[in-house]
Amino acid sequence: MKVSEKLKKYQPNAYNLFFNALKNNKFFHAYLLVGKKGSSLGTYAKYISKSLLCEKDIFACENCNTCLRVEEETYGDFLMLDAKIDSLKIDDIKNKIEDLFSRSASEKRGIKVYIIENIEYLNAKMANALLKFIEEPPKDTYAIFTSENEGRILPTILSRLEIVRFKDVDKEIFINKAKEEGILNEDFYLLSYLYNDYDQIVLNLTNPAYLNVKELLIEFIKRLSRKGESRFFVEKNIIPSLSTKEKIYIFYDLLSALFAEAIKNKIKDKIFLTPYLGLIEIINKNVSNLEEAIKIILEDENLISKNINPSLLLLNTLTNLY
Repeated sequence: MKVSEKLKKYQPNAYNLFFNALKNNKFFHAYLLVGKKGSSLGTYAKYISKSLLCEKDIFACENCNTCLRVEEETYGDFLMLDAKIDSLKIDDIKNKIEDLFSRSASEKRGIKVYIIENIEYLNAKMANALLKFIEEPPKDTYAIFTSENEGRILPTILSRLEIVRFKDVDKEIFINKAKEEGILNEDFYLLSYLYNDYDQIVLNLTNPAYLNVKELLIEFIKRLSRKGESRFFVEKNIIPSLSTKEKIYIFYDLLSALFAEAIKNKIKDKIFLTPYLGLIEIINKNVSNLEEAIKIILEDENLISKNINPSLLLLNTLTNLY
């Protein structure tokens, strides 16, 4: 499904807002796209940027030279950064934005656009620098930010942004579509708990990183009743296997999903991950304080982006769950 079609079908409020802004030449100088993890906010931010730069239609045509170059990130007046990734330091973000601001537009359109994904991960120094960029934007320069945790962003920054909230899509919509396409399986249920985007769910069904992490997590949960064995499994199997940030984030996301379902199961509420009921019941039986365990998982997941030894972080999380 094309990005414009997904935006219109699943996020009609955002679709109408940006359609009117583009059509009436009333595009605000800085937007913040907010949504749950897995909402493909970066994809939407890039599409909206294309729409601002594309001269063929109100929304991006996706086929012209400008759209293709923005997609490849080779368009001279377009910059896309992610505050969450390892390879980009906070100072690099500041320097790259300052460079974009300080020079004249290099493309015929005369419009400069920059995206910063996950701005909640910016440190205080960069957040204050960003505030200055937002307060004093150069002419014809626009910003689109994304965040999965609006509460971690400085109020002074939020007050200067047009906030566009992306709603959670009903999981049953994805489940029914998967049934129609004949691809519904246990993994689809688990991935639909993590992603707010059908295409992302389907893409990850065959993602080797996801499949590897899922199997490790299942084996860990099966060992919850044997604390000594579970710690050995963590040290000898899980830690060596979770060698990338992608795998570590997947592991924490899957872990928090199963523990959240365990809480619902404990209070006799309807669970969504019915194919994993056996694992959920093991968690219920062996973890005495599920609420505290969830807190540990979420707090430690927020530390992944920090300069902390991932092996020690994982060991701390998994040995303090029960």
